[in-house]
Amino acid sequence: MNKKILMSGIAALLIGGSMHATSVSASAISVSHSGEATLTATFSDTCKAAASDLTTNASALGVGDDTFTGTTATQADDVAGNRGALADFLLMTYTPDADAATEQSDGGVANAFSVDQFEDALDAINGLTNTVSVNDSALTGDVTFVADPCGGDSADNPVWATTSKLEFGASGTLANGLGVSVDLGAGAAGGAGSEIALSGAFGNIAWKNGGDSAVKLANVGGDGDISVAGSGFGGHALSTAGTSGTVISYAAPSMGGMNLYVTYAPSSNDKATNTDEYLDTIAIGANFATDALSISAGWETASLNTNRSGQTGADAKACDHGALTIGATYGGAAEDIIDDVYGTDECGDQTLMMIGASMNAGDISISGAYSNLDTDEADRATTSIDLGTSVGDWSLGLGYTTATRSSKIAGSDTTQTAIGASLATALGDGVDFALKLSNNEYDSDAQSTARGGNGATNDFQAIGELKITY
Repeated sequence: MNKKILMSGIAALLIGGSMHATSVSASAISVSHSGEATLTATFSDTCKAAASDLTTNASALGVGDDTFTGTTATQADDVAGNRGALADFLLMTYTPDADAATEQSDGGVANAFSVDQFEDALDAINGLTNTVSVNDSALTGDVTFVADPCGGDSADNPVWATTSKLEFGASGTLANGLGVSVDLGAGAAGGAGSEIALSGAFGNIAWKNGGDSAVKLANVGGDGDISVAGSGFGGHALSTAGTSGTVISYAAPSMGGMNLYVTYAPSSNDKATNTDEYLDTIAIGANFATDALSISAGWETASLNTNRSGQTGADAKACDHGALTIGATYGGAAEDIIDDVYGTDECGDQTLMMIGASMNAGDISISGAYSNLDTDEADRATTSIDLGTSVGDWSLGLGYTTATRSSKIAGSDTTQTAIGASLATALGDGVDFALKLSNNEYDSDAQSTARGGNGATNDFQAIGELKITY
């Protein structure tokens, strides 16, 4: 059965079953508003990272002396396991031969594969039709790495910032028992965050621009998102790329501590045609709470639309890669070159799984979660744990998150480990103060010293925050 028909039918039955011919009072709807203003002072040592020099020799991209002996795309396994295949290719001096393998030299080590054979290998790796153009000169080019984020300037601490938002909503219960709520979020009518919800004995159904996945709605283990300086993943993946645009969510009535959630995203960019990147994305999640322990689980899947605009057939599954064209002066950002060969993007068909738990042990709260995002290219696994307690008027928190993004072809992983601590107290009604500390280690293979980059970065951050809510 078509997913759209199924979801529409369920919604109609749930709402229709709760609405009956009784009078409706317009005065049942009341308007509300809320606001928040924040002042922050941020201290960071991010500017201490040294800038990488340009590398004029592509050997930085990998270890040499690899050999590919396959002759067709189906015999490309040798290259799929080679960390240095692309580096060899870039450094070799070629005498192109379209029909037969030609001996190439890389540091005196023989490498036997022709241009055509390497094209076949790349085709097998990224599923595209690659074009390799070479001449009789060595293939060299500038390879750039992530440089000093401050461009050589010194840090100027603290960095002051203010933010504010004002949200409006309306809610009420009609005479027939149907609950209605409208939330405009922080934007104008119809903007990001706008939500309309209906509730009753059937549960709650909501339509929200940029709504959350059922995976996030059900999660009780925390999102693992520690505020850090430098690069990072932002904690757990709480949805796939398909949960975007207008999201329809359903929360079933709670039964004995069990809560069930289902979300449906018809079109990831709210297109009126069937040419969007993702269509009909469904997620399910559930949590169960007892006096001592709460647990949750969620699952979501999104399929890249093969009929999306400008892409058809196999290319629509290719994670938006263009064909890799290598010439006599091939160079560029190291992360882009590594992605060309290993596949380091989170894209294409995606499946997300997440489990979480939370509990109290005396005065200490403990929560943790594990998530795994599986995509056509890179996969990302994230684990987090959070501890919280209070001493007098102060609340203390500790957080730990570690994540690893694994490339499609083994050999190019990126890891992040973040540790955070917070100390917060209320200064008065609606006025809170917090001090947040974090240390963030981010290790990208594309920026490793073995490839010519700076290696892992390690950034400290401290934030003083004053928040006013009304």
